[in-house]
Amino acid sequence: MTLHHVLAGVLAALVLLSSALFADMYKWIDENGKVHYSDSPPPGKKAKKLDLKINSIGGPPVVSSLGNSIAATSTAKVRLYTTTWCGYCKKARAYLQARGTPFQEINVESSAQGQSEFRALGGRGVPVILVGNQRMDGYSEGGLEGLLRQAGL
Repeated sequence: MTLHHVLAGVLAALVLLSSALFADMYKWIDENGKVHYSDSPPPGKKAKKLDLKINSIGGPPVVSSLGNSIAATSTAKVRLYTTTWCGYCKKARAYLQARGTPFQEINVESSAQGQSEFRALGGRGVPVILVGNQRMDGYSEGGLEGLLRQAGL
């Protein structure tokens, strides 16, 4: 394989990846008043294109103590702030489910309260995981396991 073929393959992969990273999101209300979100507008229906400014946190997660009362307002010991499109959010959700750990998931795109809490937390990307009075921005299985064990879960 020549260098030209390798570079062409890398360029094609970057083009595909960039289209996935910058996908549009749409919101619409159906005949029953139910709100829907999707990456494509529904055929034959009016949909609002959303201007989302939520990032997915890549790299090593950052763990810190909570300095606000968001955690105290919930009975859930584990809260997971997510979006529908975030791969790290899906991994965190799957890990908690496989482990059998009860948690509350808050979608910061479709829930007004979730958006408000996310802003109050100073959220700059997802996932944000609260375990007791500890906070993890991003996701790693080992890091989350450590927080859960420290909280007695």
